[in-house]
This record gives sequence, structure tokens and C-alpha cells, in this order.
Amino acid sequence: MRALVLALAASLVLTAPAAAQEGPVTVRSAIDRAQITLGDQIVLTLVVDLAAGYDLIDPGVPRQIGDFEVVDTLTVLQTRSPAGGTRVQLRFLVTSFELGPKVLPIVAVGYRGPDGQPGEARTSSQLLVEVLSVIRPGEDTSDIKPLKPPLPLPGSTLAFVQRWAPAAALAALILLAAVLALRLRRRREVLSLEPGHGPARRALDELESLVAQGLPEKGRTREHYEILAATLRRYAADRFGVAANARTARELRRELERSAADRAQVQVIVDALHDAESVRYEEQVVYPARARKTMRDLLEAMRRSVAAEEYELIESGAST
Repeated sequence: MRALVLALAASLVLTAPAAAQEGPVTVRSAIDRAQITLGDQIVLTLVVDLAAGYDLIDPGVPRQIGDFEVVDTLTVLQTRSPAGGTRVQLRFLVTSFELGPKVLPIVAVGYRGPDGQPGEARTSSQLLVEVLSVIRPGEDTSDIKPLKPPLPLPGSTLAFVQRWAPAAALAALILLAAVLALRLRRRREVLSLEPGHGPARRALDELESLVAQGLPEKGRTREHYEILAATLRRYAADRFGVAANARTARELRRELERSAADRAQVQVIVDALHDAESVRYEEQVVYPARARKTMRDLLEAMRRSVAAEEYELIESGAST
């Protein structure tokens, strides 16, 4: 009798995880590789199957998943599941800069049922990834030069440095403040004579206005990306003199890379235009969290461009 009770208990324990996944919403995780070298990126995919009437709550953009840093979020894929519901694939680029076995933990996603009540579904198990060194076992490392130690300083020289370093730092700060004040004065004089704004300032104003409208949060994602694409193409044409309206995102990348455009800014602009094309022509689903992240990156890049543009304006005014 006792043996029968123990067997029944064991069967309940073994079937509990499977039963936990059965329901209107299930989620499972997968990775494209289980072994990487230090700093390599892998794709973590969360496949969420939702029954009819169930909606996935926007998971946002995480910075960390277990032992891994999130480098970027890829385009969300949405299809029909074999059961007739909806299948959503959330994809993240993750990496680790520490050696040894690293864990991608059990991940929970939120959903909302037909009655509006929230719920939560979890992956069934953790994923283990082995992070290896780029130096393989037995590899010859004799050609790798060690770091050179700093040259020792005599006691008198060290004392001199310690004594006069604060005074030198203070003098450098005073000089820097004077230079900044002079440049600020010149900038105000130039701007007072030249009230117009350059392409970067106009683009920044339009981007800030677009963020304030919050169109993705209102379900108007397509309209958001149409306005965004028009702003970026107009900026690229006015700032760098390229035929932006007659180019795809990939073609525009080549044109901008041949110009004087900053490579980091080109990457941000092309990524945003690629999302806009995916929404318009492929009807891809882009969640508000990704749209917000794209706008944050664009605003940061455009502010740097405004600073460079105003510096050019100051320099041209000073030379005049």
C-alpha cells in the first residue's frame, strides 16, 4: 500500500511542470547556440502561444536577463498558432563578458484574458550557456605581449607631482571655464544675427513633437513610422545632400556612409527606417517599447548633431 502511495506521489511531481504549461497561454524559450566565446551574441527567443481572446502585455525592453546583458531587441514576429490562436515570438540579442557556465533563467510574460483580467505564464526550465575564452586549450600564447608596468617615479618627483597637481588642475579648470564662456558669448552673438535653424535642429524639434504625441501607445504605429521616416529622410537630404526619398534604407546607408555622416548616427537612422519599411510593407508588429527605445536613440544622436551644427555656425560666424 505504501509503495502504491509513493508511486502516485512521484507521478504527480513529474507531471506538475507539464500541467503548469497547459492552459490558454504557454511560453517556451530557445537559443540559437549553447556555447559561445566571450562577448559573442546569441539570440534568445520567447515563443508565446495565446488562445483566442487573449492578448500579450507589452514586456518592455529588459536590460538584463539572468547572467546575460541585453544588447538589442529584434522585430517581434506574430503569426497564427497551430491551435488557431496567436503565436508571438519575442527575440533578444544577449551576451556575457564572464567566463564559465551562465544561466538564462525561467522567464515570465504577462497576458490579459477575454475578461480583462491579467495573468502570467512562465517558461518551463532554465537554459544553460557555456561562455568560453577566445584562447583555446593548448593554443600558443607566446606572441601575446604582457602589459608593461608603469615606470617607477623617484620620491622627490612623486612629491613634486602630489604637491602641484591640485594647483595645475585648478588652473586648467579656470582656463576651460574662460574658453567656454568666450565660445558661449560668440554663439549668442551669431545666433542673434542668424535666427534660422539648420537641418539637425529642425529634425530634433520634429522628433520631440512626435514623441509628445505618443502615437504607438494609442495604437497608431503605422502613422508614427510614416511621420518618422519623412523627418529622417528630409534631414538626410538637407544635411548631407543625398537623394533620400528615392532610396530604400539599405541604399540610403551606402549613400550616407559615402558622405561625412557619423557612422553611429547612420546606424540609428537606418535601423529606424528599416522598422518603418517593415511596418509599412511587411505589416510587422512593432511594440510601443521598441518604438520608444528607437526614439530615445534618435533623440540622443540628433542632439549630438545639433551641437556639431551649432559649432559649425559659430565657427562660420567667427570667421566672418
